[in-house]
Amino acid sequence: TALHPKVLLQKEEQLREELLPKLLELVQLCSEAKITISFDAEESYRQDIYLKILDEIISHPSLKDYHGAGFVIQAYQKRTYHIIDYIVELAKKTKKKIPVRLVKGAYWDTEIKFAQEFGLEGYPVFTQKVYTDISYIACAKKLIENAKYIYPQFATHNAYTIAVIKQLVGKIDFEFQKLQGMGNALHAQLVKEGFKSRIYAPVGRYEDLLAYLMRRLLENGAKTSF
Repeated sequence: TALHPKVLLQKEEQLREELLPKLLELVQLCSEAKITISFDAEESYRQDIYLKILDEIISHPSLKDYHGAGFVIQAYQKRTYHIIDYIVELAKKTKKKIPVRLVKGAYWDTEIKFAQEFGLEGYPVFTQKVYTDISYIACAKKLIENAKYIYPQFATHNAYTIAVIKQLVGKIDFEFQKLQGMGNALHAQLVKEGFKSRIYAPVGRYEDLLAYLMRRLLENGAKTSF
């Protein structure tokens, strides 16, 4: 959505003409530079076009030797457990190991409001935190079980979630992730124990970063962390 104003399934033909070439060029640059790229999760009503576009990117012949394009998935979305199956099948089809970043979710208020406005029978997201926490562990377990096809990336600042994952992972290759400025002591301990921890940090001038930080404030309930 940062690269095109109409990332919607009903605009698929337009997106193939206007967005797909931009994304291919971007990912090809990443491939040449030997760096990875993760496509951030979007709202639930964009999931179908999100999956279709990334399927085309990862399957593209010009990127057949590149394994660095990955998905971000949100545990609070009810579909996510099954979306992992889709990504595993894509990995098998393309003979790639696809990075998958698992987060809890970032657009809860928006998802609830959309569902109410459209008069939907239910919500596309879990409405209680405890269910999101359970979903996160279930999704983490499925990622770990499919580590032959997926490179799991667990983005969390929750000590209990991390403790459970440490019990589940065994000897697979994976990493933990955190946001700059959050969960510092927790992730410092993980590094001491020999785990990989990637820090997500914004880059740019303060005029650009102010909008980013405001978005993070709105997304995250633990605002004192900032």
